[in-house]
Amino acid sequence: MSGAGMTEQVRGTAQVVEAKLQASSAAVGTLRRDVEAGRLRLDPAAGRAIQDMLTEQVDQVQDWLNRAVGLGRRAPLGRNPVGEAMAAKFADRGTGDGDSFTEVLQQYRRVLDDAREAVEDAMRRYRADDERAEDEFRRIGQQL
Repeated sequence: MSGAGMTEQVRGTAQVVEAKLQASSAAVGTLRRDVEAGRLRLDPAAGRAIQDMLTEQVDQVQDWLNRAVGLGRRAPLGRNPVGEAMAAKFADRGTGDGDSFTEVLQQYRRVLDDAREAVEDAMRRYRADDERAEDEFRRIGQQL
């Protein structure tokens, strides 16, 4: 495959990943709005299971990020203008800004963190509703 063809393939993959990240971020935004509006409460046992899963995924992403630091090294492609340019380009793709591998992983990590926060909020609302119901039953019991 030519260099141009490979570049186009990488750009296409990056666009697909970006679209999926945007969809995931939008879904977490919907989750958060539902929690804030009181349409979603989460039993603490179920919430802990979801949080455990999300924490496991965050840990995996962090491991990938730690390993990706090595992608930022310049490859020894020779001491000529083409080799130097390609080494810089590959290093930037690994750890540069924008559509680099590490930037995509950092965006994914932020989505996971947002999801964990939304789950925690949903669990908090469930507990608060449960406590209000318990207080109401006590009040009714005392009136009887």
